This record gives sequence, structure tokens and C-alpha cells, in this order.
Amino acid sequence: MRKNTKRTPMLKTLTKASYRANRSRNLVAILAIVLTTVMFTSLFVLSESMMENLRQMNFRQAGTYSHMSFKYLTGEQAELLKTHPEITGWGESIVIGIAEDEGLKNRQVEIRYADDTYAAYSYAYPTTGAMPIGKYDIALDTAVLDALGLPYELGQKITLHWRDDLNSEALTGQEFVLCGYWEGNASSLAGMAFVSKQFAAEKYDGTDIAGQIAKNQVGGTHMLSVMVKQESNLEETAQQILTDLNVPELSYGVNWAYDPQIKYAGISDLIPMLLGMILVFVSGYLIIYNIFQISVVNDIQFYGKLKTLGTTGKQIRKLLYAQAGRLCLWGIPAGLLIGYGLGSLLVPVLILSERPFVSASPVIFLGAAIFAWVTVRISCRKPAKAAGKISPVEALKYSDVLVHGPETRKTKKGASISRMALSNLGRNKKRTATVICSLTLGMVLLSCVYAKNKSFDLDKYMRSQAISDFTVMDLSLSSTSGTFNPYGLTLSDQLIGRINQLKGLQDTASLYAQKTDLDLTPEVLDRMETFFERDNRQRYEAMQYDPYWIENYDEAKRQKKVKALVFGIDGFLPEMLTEDAYVLEGAFDAEKFQSGNYVIAGGYDTQNKKETQPTYQVGSKLTLNGKEYEVMAVIDPLYPAGIEGRNGEDAAYCMDFFLPAESFLQIFPDSSRCKYFFQVAEENQADAEKFLEDYRKNHDKNLSILSKATMAEQYRSETMSTVITGMAVSIIIAFVGILNFINSMVTAIVSRKKEFAMIQSVGMTTRQLRNMLIFEGLYYAVLTLAASYLTGTLAVGIGVRMLVASDWSSTFRFTILPLVVCTPVLLLFAVIVPCLCFRNIEKISLVDRLRAAE
Repeated sequence: MRKNTKRTPMLKTLTKASYRANRSRNLVAILAIVLTTVMFTSLFVLSESMMENLRQMNFRQAGTYSHMSFKYLTGEQAELLKTHPEITGWGESIVIGIAEDEGLKNRQVEIRYADDTYAAYSYAYPTTGAMPIGKYDIALDTAVLDALGLPYELGQKITLHWRDDLNSEALTGQEFVLCGYWEGNASSLAGMAFVSKQFAAEKYDGTDIAGQIAKNQVGGTHMLSVMVKQESNLEETAQQILTDLNVPELSYGVNWAYDPQIKYAGISDLIPMLLGMILVFVSGYLIIYNIFQISVVNDIQFYGKLKTLGTTGKQIRKLLYAQAGRLCLWGIPAGLLIGYGLGSLLVPVLILSERPFVSASPVIFLGAAIFAWVTVRISCRKPAKAAGKISPVEALKYSDVLVHGPETRKTKKGASISRMALSNLGRNKKRTATVICSLTLGMVLLSCVYAKNKSFDLDKYMRSQAISDFTVMDLSLSSTSGTFNPYGLTLSDQLIGRINQLKGLQDTASLYAQKTDLDLTPEVLDRMETFFERDNRQRYEAMQYDPYWIENYDEAKRQKKVKALVFGIDGFLPEMLTEDAYVLEGAFDAEKFQSGNYVIAGGYDTQNKKETQPTYQVGSKLTLNGKEYEVMAVIDPLYPAGIEGRNGEDAAYCMDFFLPAESFLQIFPDSSRCKYFFQVAEENQADAEKFLEDYRKNHDKNLSILSKATMAEQYRSETMSTVITGMAVSIIIAFVGILNFINSMVTAIVSRKKEFAMIQSVGMTTRQLRNMLIFEGLYYAVLTLAASYLTGTLAVGIGVRMLVASDWSSTFRFTILPLVVCTPVLLLFAVIVPCLCFRNIEKISLVDRLRAAE
């Protein structure tokens, strides 16, 4: 081609002409690009939303999204801290006290003045009404209003009581007027009650705040929640701020939600999304590559003529890329919109939260568009290269045969329809392999997802989460926001008496709990260090995300004293907790245990049952609250038979010990039940649940109820998100495979109209030709099924088995049911698609097809 030719307009013209001339190919290609973009966008929406929801959940559990807080400050110290250049924003509050009204005993409610920024940092800014302005205004969250049994009505009068002197039992009371409220943060350890600045200022006018701090009083002290320039190394930043201002003695705390370990845990949750993106890329590549490969084969003579006219290989490659670009202009925007809609629907299913956040970050659309475009670009690379390299002579002779060798074959048995069909598959091995791989990928993935979903084990989950049909407990133990209260009044003798009168009651058990200090012997300290700090402190480092645990563990080693969490148990609990599967050291003797001279220690379940446990060994003596006991056994405590699920200080490092309830009450006589377990005959469970719900509604809103039925429903809800997401991706990829198969069959048949006309003209009947095409489709199906069954069996038997082995709530169950179900469907497609295509060709007469071929 002459150098003075204007190439760009020529390429644009050819691109437009080629685009208009291949409408059916364009439609299939656009559909493939749309599907690929939909899957990329959905996965981006899910991953971005999961990360943001996880961040918000951690911030809400921490009670704030500020980087750090400085506590127990005078007003002057607070002003001094604000001057540091590292601090970019702050919110200030003044502590009044902790509400001690009836109904608030199971939830800490902090009464304080707070500015707007502090309230916003704490997820506690009124959504109805406003922050306090008048002297006796107050703003509360809905959880506090619920606990007090009050309606959500502005202007109502509310009286709260608190202790001005923490060393005195005297309470101070004040009547306030509700000026604003917001939805309670169920994840936080504490609720907020905001009073006006005028109230706080007048109350502590003239008070020596430094003297208050020196006497360990909190009333009138300031607290500063701050944001700094960098969220990394917050501990060092806080210390540097105090050092620079020459106030190293001030108390501070950094927000654990910014801990790098928390971020790494969040990133690990995105691994399935990353694998999904890889599968989407492979699936999209296979179909888009096949579409353009078929397009090049069909238009190869056109490209040869262009070469004859002087078009370079580079220009032909640009022509193909330009065509792909035009298709992307249609397919990618449509895929982004559909994918975002699909992702938005899946987020509430996948993220079990009251207020799931659906991210609309530009990163989602930009990332999905780039990934989709790159997939299309890579898919076009080989076909474009092949089109650019072919010579004019080769192009004009080309007849969709990409294999080399003799074209005439001699067989002893002669030609047959089935052998001709099988031979036809070998004419374009790349296309055949691409279609088989695309179909196999979808079917194998579907089988793996189904096998993983079938491995969810409800019975296994229930055994580890609920040890009785019903469990009632104090509200402080029912969620991660609970603060352990050993003196709760929720499980009163009246309630227990009514439960014991329930029809169908079969068995019961009580759990008491109390904390006490326990001296550590050198032997126990050595066992602790051996368990947590060997192998490069692997177990210790794994707990870095929990600052309370680390702080208490380090303190226990320094002080040689640990917090002991002592449980009192009766009913069926002693026998259940000491079943052979849970005993790590020693053996349980019921008679000796009930004597009151023995204690059972809690340990940790490990793969090596003979591993040294980080607690007192069997036979050793220890003193709990003044009484000496001998360790009878070490067990791995069942999750429900404790106060797990706590957050903050209640989740700190401690040692667990179990005593008979009678012995427990001798050393902790003021303790009350914190959990009550009971079994009910199946036919009476509905009545029992109704009784408990009525009791909670009419007598005690602090009663928390856990039933096997609700736990089973919760488990189904949690696993449903995984099921739906996995199945959605698998079905789309399987659909892409089927689309690839249909496109290949249609194109292969339509592009061979000349060949069909010629072999019909020399004697092949219409029926024989139709049967040959059906055989081709069936060979595709049989080869795909063979590859799918082989690959699927290995993937499920090895891959899914390994995946399930790390999931404590699953039991591997081998199944390839999706392959069995897909087999007749694929065989049906293999027959119907060739028949429909051939019917359309047969509408044109043989003479017209021969004339068109000429």
C-alpha cells in the first residue's frame, strides 16, 4: 500500500463495513462481552462492599472510627493536644458518669457532653431531632430507650441516675428532656447519653479536674477522639504526640479496628472473589477468543484480498482490534449496569447485616471495565495475529481446515456418517478444544460449588453451637457486644420455676460464672509459654488483632497472676462436657467431682492431642477464691457452655475452670445463673418457644433466648449467601460455555454451506447430512462430558475435600450430581442446535446454494 494513503479513514471505513456485515457475530460477541463484564462487575461490587462492610463493622464494634483517643484529661490538656500538627481532626467530650437505672444494668450507658464531631466519630449523631442545646436536653440511642421501655418521642421527660463518686453507693439523679435519638449501635460495648455543654459546665464549674483524676474519679474529665495524618503505626504516633507535648503520662488508646492484622483478615476473605475473577477471565477468554477465531476463519479470504491490495499485517490486526473495540463500546457499559444491579442484589444476601452497605465506588466500574477490556484484548490477540500473518495465496485457498497432512484417507470399512462427523471435529482442533474447555469449565465449577454446598453440616454446626433445645441467658451474654455480668437478675428463680413446669420438659442444666485472680506457678507459666510462644510465637502473633488478649497475657506473665473464669455447672452439663471427645488430659469421675474437692480445667483443642496444655496439669493443686482444689481433667470446653462471643475486656486472656454448681456457690454465694439449658420433647417445643417469647415481651426484655430451631434457621441464612453467590457465578460461566457451543455449531454449519451443497449434489441425502451434523454435536457433548466427569471427579474428590477439611461446620460428601443432571441437557442441545441450523440452511434450495458458492 502506498505510503501517501490515508490509513486511518480507510481502517474506519473497513471497520464499519465489517461491523455491519456480521450482525449475528456481533450479537453473540456483545452478549459474551456483556456476560463477562457482568461477572467482573458483580465480583467487584461484592469485594468492595465486603471490605467496606467489614471496616464499618469493626469501627462499630470499637465504638468509633477515630484513630485514637486520649482519656482522663483536664480541659487544658485537651487544648494542648489539639495543637499538635500530627492531629488533623478531633471530637471532644466531658464525662458525667455511667447510668445505673433499672433496665440499664445489662448495658453500659455513658452519660457525657459531646460535640458534634465526637458524636459523629462514635456513630451516635441524632438522626431524629438534634444534639442537646438547652441545659436539660438529652440525646439517646434507641437501644437505651428500648431498655427503659420508652417510646421514640421527642420532648418526653427522662430521668437518669449515676454516681458522682465511684467510691460511694449514693446516686445522683436528673430529669432531662429528649431532644434527639439515633439507632442503637448493637455492635458497640456501650451506649451513649449526650447532655448539653451548659449542663456539664455548670456541674463541674470550680471542680479541680486534676484532683478528680488523681482520685480515680471520671466525673468532669475530658476525652479527645482524634484523627491523625497516617493510620499506620498508630501506637508510635500516639506516643510521639505525648512526647512532643511533654505529657507522656497521659492515658490513651488506639483504635484496634485499624490494626494491620484486621486488614489482612479482611483481605483473606476476598480470596474466593479473586479466584472467581480468574475463572471469569478464563471463561470470557474462551468464548471471545473462539468468536474472533471463527470470525477470522470465515473472513480469511477477505483479509487475503486486503493483503493483495497492499494492506499490511499490522493494519489487519488494527482492523480486528477496532472491531473488538466497537463491540466493547456496546457490551461493557451494558455489562457494568447489569453487573452493578446484580451485585447490589447479592450484597444483602452475602453480608448478613441489618444495614448492608453497597459500594458505588468508581473503582468498581473502572476496574470491571479494564478487566473486561483486557480480557477482550487478550482474546483477540491470537486471531488478529493469525489474520495478519496469512499470505494472500493461502487466504484464497483457505477452507476452514487448520490441520496439515493428506486430505484423502483410506479405511478398510469405508466411509460412515459417524466417522465423517468425528473427522470434521479434527478439521479445526483449536475450535473444538476451546468449546470443550469452555463447557467443561462451567460444568466442573458447578459440580465443585454444589459439592461444597452439600458439605454444609447442620448437625455438626448445631453440636458446636447449641447443647440443648433451648438456652436462656442474660442479655449481656447474647452477643459480641455483651459485657459479662455475674450478678444479673434476668434468670430469676421465678422464671426458672416456670420453665421447670413446662410440658414435655426432659432435662435441664445451669451455668454460673465468676472471675477471680489466680496465682501462677513456674510450671504453669512454662506451659503457657510452651503452648503460645514456640514455633516463632505463632499462636501469640495470631492474637495480635485482639489488644485486650495480648495485654492480659503479657500482664499475666509479668505479674505471675492471671484472671480465672470459674464456672459452676450442674444437671447434664458435667457429663456432656467430659465426653471422651472433649477430654484432653486426665479422666472424669462424677462421684469425685461432686465431692467439691476437684476442678476441671479448660484447655485448647489441637491436632496433637498429646500437646502440653497452657493451664494447670492433672493432679496439681490450685486455690480459687480461698479454697484449694485438685485438677481432675483438662477439657476442650464446648462453645455454648461458656461466655464466649464477648468483646473487649471480657474477651481478654484468662483461664477457664469448672466446678459443681453447689461448690461454686459456696465460694461465690452472690452469683446468679448466667445461662439455663433445657431439653423439651419435640411436640412441645413450639409451646415452649411461645412461652419464652411472651415472657420476654411482658416481663423482662433483657431475656435472651436461643433455640435449636432459630440456630438452624440462622445457619441456613448464613450458608445461603455462599450457595447463591457460588451457584450464580457457576451458572453464568456454564451459560457462557453453552453459548460458546451454540456459536461454534452455528458458525461451523453456516460457514460450510458450500461444502454441504457439494456433497449433497454428489449423492448424500438430506437425512444423512442432518445425522452427520447431529453426530458432530453429540461428539462435542460426549467429549465434554468425558472431560467434565474426569476433571470434576478429581476436582471434587481432591480440591473440595481439602477446602471442606478446614471448615469446622462442614463434612465432605462426594457428589457429582450437577454433571448427572447436565448430561441429558447437553445431549439435548447437541441434537437440537444442529437440527435448527440445518433447517434454516435447507430453506435455501441446493441450486441457489451452489450458485451462491460460485
